[in-house]
Amino acid sequence: MTEDEIIEALRGRVAVGRPTDSAYVPDLLVVSQADLDEAEAGLGFALPPLLRRIYLEVANGGVGPFVGIEGLPPHGHVSDGGNNMVTACREIQEAEWPAGETPIPPKVLFLCDFGCAMWALLDCRHPDGRMWWWDQGSRYKLDITLAQWLSAWLADGSNILETADWLPEESWERSFD
Repeated sequence: MTEDEIIEALRGRVAVGRPTDSAYVPDLLVVSQADLDEAEAGLGFALPPLLRRIYLEVANGGVGPFVGIEGLPPHGHVSDGGNNMVTACREIQEAEWPAGETPIPPKVLFLCDFGCAMWALLDCRHPDGRMWWWDQGSRYKLDITLAQWLSAWLADGSNILETADWLPEESWERSFD
């Protein structure tokens, strides 16, 4: 699917009250350009273009697989009643990590909560946004972009983990040059 098709398909799901796999439907407001700019300043980096479009044109989180992507401040969807994406990213960056454990690098976001300490992560170091899977602290790189991840879900509600190729262990520190 193209980005335009993804945006239209997400809008279609919102219009019929099925923005996520959950029965819960949050208030789905779009983010303003000013709030998006402020969120990116707070993160310290730009979000991938497709994610920016989702926030600006569809909803400030609360759309997508399981309970939907996390929202941005000030009024974005928060899956677990905790922190918005910007605050959560800052807390993760400031956290103390056990000796020998590699911390999550900057520009990697917890994008979508699947419950039980499982998350879809978004690596914003790559311009298309590469997906990772987090399972109770273990991380796995997936061979799909944000657009491919959403396309698979929109096409048939596929289990995202079954549609993606799992790549061999790779350092968080990979560059995308």
